[in-house]
Amino acid sequence: MALTAQTESDLIHQLLHAMDGVAVIAFDAKLHIRYASPYGLQILSLKSPSRAKLPASIGQRVLAELQKNNLKFTLQHAVGNALKSFCVQIATLEPATAGADYVLYMQDVTERFASEYELRSMLNLLRKLIDASPDYICLKDGAGRWLHANTSGLSLLHLNGVNTQGKTDRELADLTHPNLRDFMQHWQAADEYVWETGQLLREEETVPLPGGDRVLDVIKVPLFHDDGSRHGIVTLGRDITDRKQVESQLRQRSAILDALISCDWLLHSSESWQKVAVGVLELLGLASHASRAALLKNSSDIEAEAPISELLHHWNAPGFKPLSDGYHCIDYLRDGCSRWLNILQQGSPIFGNADDFPPDERRFLLNHDSQSFVIIPIFVHAHWWGVIMIERDHAASTVTSQELGALMSIGRSFGVAIQRESSDHRLHQAKIAFESTAEGIFITDDELRTIAINQGFTDITGYTEDDVLGNIPNVLEADLKKPEPHREIWKALTREGRWRGEFWNQRKNNEQYAEWVTLTAVNNEEGKVINYVGVFADISEIKHSQSRLNELVNRDPLTGLPNRRLMHELLDHAIKYAEREQNEIALLFVDLDRFKAINDTLGHQMGDKLLFEVSQRIRAAVRDSDAVARLGGDEFIVMMDVLREREDAAKVAKKIISSLQNEFLIDGRELFISASVGISVYPDDSLDVDGLIKAADIAMYQVKNKGKNNHCFYSADLSQNAVERFTLENQLRRALARDQFEVYYQAQVSLETGRIIGAESLIRWIHPELGVVSPAKFIPLAEETGLIIPIGEWVLRQSAMQVKEWHDQGFDIDWVSVNVSGVQIQRSNFADTVYGILVETDCESHLLELEITESTVMHNTEYVIDVFDRIKHLGVRLAIDDFGTGYSSLSHLKRLPLDKIKIDQSFVRDLPNNSDDAAIATAINAMAQSLGFTVIAEGVETRQQASFLKKIGCQQGQGYLYSRPVTASEFTALLRAEQLNNKK
Repeated sequence: MALTAQTESDLIHQLLHAMDGVAVIAFDAKLHIRYASPYGLQILSLKSPSRAKLPASIGQRVLAELQKNNLKFTLQHAVGNALKSFCVQIATLEPATAGADYVLYMQDVTERFASEYELRSMLNLLRKLIDASPDYICLKDGAGRWLHANTSGLSLLHLNGVNTQGKTDRELADLTHPNLRDFMQHWQAADEYVWETGQLLREEETVPLPGGDRVLDVIKVPLFHDDGSRHGIVTLGRDITDRKQVESQLRQRSAILDALISCDWLLHSSESWQKVAVGVLELLGLASHASRAALLKNSSDIEAEAPISELLHHWNAPGFKPLSDGYHCIDYLRDGCSRWLNILQQGSPIFGNADDFPPDERRFLLNHDSQSFVIIPIFVHAHWWGVIMIERDHAASTVTSQELGALMSIGRSFGVAIQRESSDHRLHQAKIAFESTAEGIFITDDELRTIAINQGFTDITGYTEDDVLGNIPNVLEADLKKPEPHREIWKALTREGRWRGEFWNQRKNNEQYAEWVTLTAVNNEEGKVINYVGVFADISEIKHSQSRLNELVNRDPLTGLPNRRLMHELLDHAIKYAEREQNEIALLFVDLDRFKAINDTLGHQMGDKLLFEVSQRIRAAVRDSDAVARLGGDEFIVMMDVLREREDAAKVAKKIISSLQNEFLIDGRELFISASVGISVYPDDSLDVDGLIKAADIAMYQVKNKGKNNHCFYSADLSQNAVERFTLENQLRRALARDQFEVYYQAQVSLETGRIIGAESLIRWIHPELGVVSPAKFIPLAEETGLIIPIGEWVLRQSAMQVKEWHDQGFDIDWVSVNVSGVQIQRSNFADTVYGILVETDCESHLLELEITESTVMHNTEYVIDVFDRIKHLGVRLAIDDFGTGYSSLSHLKRLPLDKIKIDQSFVRDLPNNSDDAAIATAINAMAQSLGFTVIAEGVETRQQASFLKKIGCQQGQGYLYSRPVTASEFTALLRAEQLNNKK
């Protein structure tokens, strides 16, 4: 049945009302709205279309699109407070209908656009994450064509800059590095396998990169459409090369460690190391993939020019010729292997392939069919005993650091086993000495329980072994009633590992007695205390005599020391005794420096407490037989009534001065003083009490005049010296203005190469009448008068100009070292002075090195550190001079920005024959190098000294062996001669 026009109109209106999100708007050419659907009225914010026009934003866009004949487009329009997006289509009405020329269809696509934007953002983020991944990631379509690969993947396969989009692996194989072509084709085959199986594939693959193979952990994931057709494939690859290498090294290390444990067990479980030596060599050889191994011992022939290692034991793998067929011994000098001596004697191994060695050594190895080998040194009692020689198969890999460490450990195990066996004989001798000595000896474990005593212990105390075993000795057990002595004992044992002193003890019969005890802590190789050893002697008779003497004297009420009157009596008595026995007496007059300033500033009560502490330290510094008295104020006297040598008095004076240099902590304050000590000797200086005291007093003032904090013996010419000093001071004040100073230079050389690498500036005073005045004579005077400040500045300026001149002339000299007085640092703006001289002379800062004495650091330490930090920031080198002669604190030393430490010549003079000096020099060098400092030794005069210093690791030397101090022109000649020699 045909619809009527009204019915059709109603259906159209219903349809337009039902179109949610679609607006239909009819308008004429002038944009007047002729009709709008309900949604159209809503988005245009109209109640009725009558007399309404399209909004300007829509109308202008519509006209613009119509002019371009573009009937489909999108636009955004604000509806209420929301901005909506519309897909717009324009239909032209021909002819015009109901006054309308166009129909505008606007479909709301806001939500679709938002979803598409969010999807694009998510895809962009995902792409960035893939590109940022360090792993290789590649996406391919169902035909194996590349869709996307991240930067890591392109870099790995050398495809940077290549357009990979749409290309297969075979196509890209021609575009990458030739090494990767077969690999790329293999990957395409692997993709095919994954699609066929439809399962994830994970495997390790080796990529043959130009720089070396890399191992990848590869995962391939196939992707399919719902209908089962191929959609694509995702490939992920992670570089696990480093992990695989670590795993391999761990397996290898495990094998060598197992061998280490077995070798160590064999050596320490056997009665004799020689019985298991071959078995140890076999374990060692198998674990390290060696073909041959041998143990060689150094010859004990004292007439030999150098050690010769002789074969003791050997092992070889089946099919290999024994080492004994060629290596009966290694004569390092004759075989051309002298370089090995230094390396092995320093405890370092020798390893490598024959081709890596110098010609002489390579010839020696090839003559013995050795291609790759390791030589491990063995030390017994800190002496080089011999070597373990391990020869590896030619095809074997090079020795790793883990293997080398394990082999060195086995060498140490050999040394311990050899040392243990050789120690048995020494233990037997020690047992005889232990039992036969008259002094009492006891040994405790780490928990202080007595584990052994000797017969002397029983003879002195009356206690037998059954009485004391398992008990704690009285000298080590704290007494709650008298804790102080034990506190001092344990303080010394903890700090120094030794305590020596007097102790009151009790015998088995309850009798009290005095003993002189030496306690020593015994440490194992790890530094842990395992035993305490005590040695003591009965000094009851000596103490009884001292006690009776003390009853006769009067004491100073403040310090408890003998006073002036009693000291007169004691000294008079001692003089009479010395006259009768023809002995000498030393009298030490001790006067405190800077005490008056402390007493005036902090008050007499603080001063009294300080004097008491001073008296305690003086008493601790002298011998038990010496008498100490306080004359009054800050003056003390020490009488040494039996003087065997004058040097004994000097030693005591030094001990007193040293003990008083350490800080005093009184009422929470740190106080610092020093002491000047004058020494007179009976009968040389006087025959009576007053004369001896006066002579010591004059000597003490001589010390005061020379800078304090020292000691001096009285001599008859001290008065004359005072006059000479006054004259010298006047001349010194004019010397700089009259151009009487000259800078000399002494070479500093590398002990390794023998080349001159630096010089030390040394001032000389050339006086027209006095001649050459010794620096030892005028430098202390310059420091005392303050003249050292302008003199030191002059020396620094001259040195800077001279080293710049040498440097400009092309001489290969690294620095000039200038001595700096503590007075310059303490009394002047020294960092500013250094900076000014560098600017004035245009000298590069690294060409200057400043040396200060060790004692300077201990005075006003924080200020010195601040000054040194400022100088270090300028680029100037810093060094400690005369190291070992002062009392510097390591805590202070490591805070200083130092470059170098100079070993004092007093420790070099008797090297290498003096064992004490050798030990000190070695310790200083080891300490300095552990702190990162260079070490130079001064006073090197013989080649034996230089050889020893080089052997212990000292890098630089200075002394008459290389050059005396010379003028600048003479030193220039030295540099020129060395330069010419190097060109040859």
